Amino acid sequence: MITSRYAIHNILNIARLYPQKIAIVLDDQAWTYSELIMQVERVVYQLHHLGVVQGQIIYQFVERSFEMICGFLAIIFTGGVYCPLDSTLPPNRLDILLERMQGQYVLVHEKTRNQFPIAAIQYVIVLDNILLPLLNVEDMSDLPVCKEYGAAFIVFTSGTTGPPKAVVHTYRSLSASNASYIRWDVGMYTDRDHVLQVSTSSWIIHITEISLPLVVGGTLVLLREGCHLDMAYFSQTLIHQQITTLIINPAIIRALTYYIENNQQTKTFDTVRHLCVTGEAMKPQQWTQFVNLLSSSHIQLCVQYGTSECNGVLGCQLLNIKDTNISIGYPFPAIQCLLVDNDGTIIASTDNSNKIGQIHIGGPTLFNSYLNNSEQTISKFTTINDQLYVKTGDLARYNGRGELVHAGRADFQIKIRGQRVETTEIENTIMNSHPGKISNCVVAKLTQNDDLLVAYMVSKDSKLDIEEIRNYCNKHLYQYMVPSFFVFLEQLPLNANGKLDRQGLPIPDISVLSTNAIDHQYVEPKNELETLVHSVWCKVLGYNRISTLTNFSSIGGYSLL
Repeated sequence: MITSRYAIHNILNIARLYPQKIAIVLDDQAWTYSELIMQVERVVYQLHHLGVVQGQIIYQFVERSFEMICGFLAIIFTGGVYCPLDSTLPPNRLDILLERMQGQYVLVHEKTRNQFPIAAIQYVIVLDNILLPLLNVEDMSDLPVCKEYGAAFIVFTSGTTGPPKAVVHTYRSLSASNASYIRWDVGMYTDRDHVLQVSTSSWIIHITEISLPLVVGGTLVLLREGCHLDMAYFSQTLIHQQITTLIINPAIIRALTYYIENNQQTKTFDTVRHLCVTGEAMKPQQWTQFVNLLSSSHIQLCVQYGTSECNGVLGCQLLNIKDTNISIGYPFPAIQCLLVDNDGTIIASTDNSNKIGQIHIGGPTLFNSYLNNSEQTISKFTTINDQLYVKTGDLARYNGRGELVHAGRADFQIKIRGQRVETTEIENTIMNSHPGKISNCVVAKLTQNDDLLVAYMVSKDSKLDIEEIRNYCNKHLYQYMVPSFFVFLEQLPLNANGKLDRQGLPIPDISVLSTNAIDHQYVEPKNELETLVHSVWCKVLGYNRISTLTNFSSIGGYSLL
């Protein structure tokens, strides 16, 4: 049985103590805690009436709304397993997930009802029709006792490292996650805070955003459906709702930075006390540009690291506003963290050798299993010194202060000609080639040729010269680290969670490498020696023809060939 004051059921105690306090807000709408619980009771009644029992999977397929909050709480209070499905999911993806889950209940909006494949399930509950004064309510004084290790919710991994996996969390991990956040000495969540709910329901962080302000008696502020990327609306919400706490990812920070700079919205963060960055590592240049907007504010900036399997609360660090050496800090209270190298050796936090290891996380916030996939579940866990740990797949090193510094994904490790390549070093070099003009950059290995790198760059300056960027890289990087391709994009492709969608990156035409880099013209050999060299290069590198003005190393050539 979960008795922690940070368990989700503590919202009922808050409602009894402070019934008239504002619980949730969306634009001009507001519900008190007593109104929220009354509406949740209506949904609980319907779930019980339809025969829902503990441990049954209940989908929620709704837009951002008060009903979204009611549905989440009602499912948890009933003892069901909350399974959010983003209403913007492509139909094929939705069908695959439903087939895997085999749930029989779904909560929908009238708006989203027609988007859901009703034939796949048995019971459809339209939340708009339930939250009416005339419907019956359930006395929640006799709620089922939630078992500590019983399933509480299921979320899906983002799919950035393979097919999405259904991650099952328990009531224990949900309660422990809340406790870790609240006990973090930053003090992000109190009964005085107005907390903005930003993330989509496909991301585990949305559960944290909803749970924490309500568990401590604060106010949860929602955004309109589809407007979390509308920076004018986002900025005005921060101001008008007097937001004090929010968690956002780098994609939103970049968009917000651009909006504030171009619209002189200097009051956007006037009431914000804590701003936490999560999701992906930020480039130092992007961080500098953002914090320059906050120079006159008193915001405490934090970086939060987590995974779907660890309930979103691993290592964190409170950052100095001018600190561009962004780390992911230390573990939260009650969380254990180890760095383990390829040989299975634990790297000490006092080790200043820059050794890279995989982050291993232990503690009560760990997930229980991947649904219906025992093989993957077993492979994700390991035991070290009689303690169970999750292998995150993320790489890190310790800095001089003993803080963890992210060093990429084990899945995305790149080796070029036997050399391990730090893509972040290449990306930062490219962005530094034209300070302030390249807003983002990602370097990846070319699919068709493991010896070639591609740099994807985002810039609003159409006059940037690729050859200038290449020459700058040649001066500051080893030759094998210089990308063969430099591709300009209007923006990087993102998945629903705001993370980079690597599968959405365009594949460049490898044939252009055989031409002159400046004007993409083919210059044929002019004499016997050039013809001989041309023949050897084509044979060794696998090209049909190569311009005589082409750089050998830029097309994958190196001395050991």
